This record gives sequence, structure tokens and C-alpha cells, in this order.
Amino acid sequence: MREAPIYLEEDEDDFESEEDLSMEIKRSVVEFVVRRFGLYSSADIAKALNWKVREVNRVLKHLECSGRVKREKIGKTFIWMPVEERHISPMYY
Repeated sequence: MREAPIYLEEDEDDFESEEDLSMEIKRSVVEFVVRRFGLYSSADIAKALNWKVREVNRVLKHLECSGRVKREKIGKTFIWMPVEERHISPMYY
């Protein structure tokens, strides 16, 4: 019979890692929305997720800096779209 692993109590010093985890979850959610539905403004994404526009803009800026999404200006507004992934060329032996 296998014993269950022992989990240690988390210290209060791990608060930064909880913020990092929260931000990573937000990035994943926003990136999923942009990849799945694409071509939305940050106000549209905020409305769909019931978040504040400022919070969505902050997450989108992080995703833009990491190269996961890009923005294009259409008229007076910006829309967000996924960055096309580079396809790996096959290797022939």
C-alpha cells in the first residue's frame, strides 16, 4: 500500500507566488479568449469575462510582451489577435 504524500503548511511568505499564480491564470484565460474567438477589443474581452477594462489591458500587455498576442489598429480602436505560431518544418533523413 502506498502512503499519501505529506503536504507541508505554506508560509505567509508565499504570497508573491499566489499573485503569480493568479496572474498566470488570468493570462491563460485571456489568451484562450483571444485565440478561440479573436479580433476583440479589450472592452469586449472585459465585458465577456465580467472584468474591468484596466485589468484586461494589463494582462494583454503582458501577453503582448511575451509574444503571445498582438494588437492592430482598426479605425480609432485597437483589436487583439493571436500571434500565428511558426510551423516546424519536417526533418528529412
